[in-house]
Amino acid sequence: MPVSRVRGEFLILAIIVVTLTVRLPLLNIPFERDEGEYAYIGWRMGLHELPYRDWVDQKPPGIFWVYRLALALPVEPIRAVHLLGAFFAAASAGALFVVARRFLETFWAAVAGLLLGILSADPTVQGNAANTEIFMQLPLILSSWALLAAASGGARRVRFMVLAGAFAGLAALFKQVAGLHWFFLVLVFPMFCEREKCWRETMAFAAWSAGGVILVWGAVMAYFRLEHGWHDFIYNVFLHNLDYIAALSPADRVANLEDAAAHLWRSQAIIWFFSIVGGALLLWRRQLNWFLFLALWMTTSAVGVNVSGYFFPHYFQSLLPVLALAAAVGASGLDKARWWAQAPAWFRRTALMLALALLPAVVMFPFLFRYTPEEAVSRIYPANPFAVMPALGRRLAEVTRPEDRVFVFGSEPELLFYARRASATRYIILFPLFGPYADAREKQVATSVEITQARPAAAFSLPNGLFFLPGAEPFLTTWSLDYLRRNFRPDQWLVADADGTHHVLPATNGAAAPRMIVGELLVRRKAAPP
Repeated sequence: MPVSRVRGEFLILAIIVVTLTVRLPLLNIPFERDEGEYAYIGWRMGLHELPYRDWVDQKPPGIFWVYRLALALPVEPIRAVHLLGAFFAAASAGALFVVARRFLETFWAAVAGLLLGILSADPTVQGNAANTEIFMQLPLILSSWALLAAASGGARRVRFMVLAGAFAGLAALFKQVAGLHWFFLVLVFPMFCEREKCWRETMAFAAWSAGGVILVWGAVMAYFRLEHGWHDFIYNVFLHNLDYIAALSPADRVANLEDAAAHLWRSQAIIWFFSIVGGALLLWRRQLNWFLFLALWMTTSAVGVNVSGYFFPHYFQSLLPVLALAAAVGASGLDKARWWAQAPAWFRRTALMLALALLPAVVMFPFLFRYTPEEAVSRIYPANPFAVMPALGRRLAEVTRPEDRVFVFGSEPELLFYARRASATRYIILFPLFGPYADAREKQVATSVEITQARPAAAFSLPNGLFFLPGAEPFLTTWSLDYLRRNFRPDQWLVADADGTHHVLPATNGAAAPRMIVGELLVRRKAAPP
């Protein structure tokens, strides 16, 4: 076996080990609400229920299938989900190393992979969570690898063309905006193919890669048609999202972006500096093909982050592969800078690697070595009650039977998953019922009927501020508050301290509610008062 291949395999193994190691301390961190949503649907799929038809969600189905796989592992569910996410992150880092070796020295290609492994675990971008972006990264990187392999020519180029499209299609199964990556692949292909027949090869690549996308999504659509969930699948995954992304004004989008940039800057400022240096060096060296490769990848990823306008931290996971790659290019260029060419190579490279890792290491240190899982989740998601949800879930399981239904008036489906209790409504998160949607009232009325017919044995009330915004349809909010008051009594109070820390207190009969109460676990009265 060639020495270079042995070295490459060793480095991939090292990248995987480092990526897994930085994630181990956060494997048992409680779910946030998106994870709870995916875990709930993954659990119900094991009972032969179908996403979209039986439970409303606007994400593509890939995330539910991955969670279903994780929940089948012989590991505690939270650990199982996060462990599977860690393996996807490690595989992504290894795959980025393979792509980076196309135009970087082996050492700096390894730095790109290691950097992605570290950045993807950064709590600043909610790297602790097994969110859609963590699973989307691997097929996106593999699609770029297949693109470069196809552009190199050879007898297997058609196979790699199909693979490039199939990987892009798989990435879009986790998040719709990943579909933009196919356009990136087609635009980039001419920069790497043989010049004398480039136009013909590009057309062939576009056709064969589109065939790969169709192959993946055709199978998924056929599945939902056979399961009688076709219309719900199309509406929730595509049509509803068009309304969702049109909901924010330009001013709101700018404000959200400014908040996100201020949040991310403390961890990524140096990385962005190195990535800008990398782009400048590629231009200075006239390596236009690789400059455009990185620039277009960065652009399509940035468009995907921008589409909704909310700029949640985990959205920026989509940028990390190309950001790590560009930063490694910048570091490799600075390694050869004249102003310190006399310094030993080991010193230069160590200093550059420390500079790249400095801010992420400072941010991640307490999460890896100081905080408990509950403290970590409270600091990553301040003012959210995720740390106490497992305890509330255990209490909910105690006061209900397995066949009972539960109404969550809010946005905390992780409670249902912890308790293993079914929702009283298809809307396990109520967000899709609120917003500037023409049919909001119609859907809210239908949901109230659904809840009444389910006759839930318990409820959890933690209404989101979105329910009370000016212009929001008020029917379900007014109806729910009245329905809960008439039919349920408090069992547990969710209390928030002034610093946002949440606690659970038993609701004693006749006792006054605490001043800082923010939510309630409720059980049905034996007889509803008139």
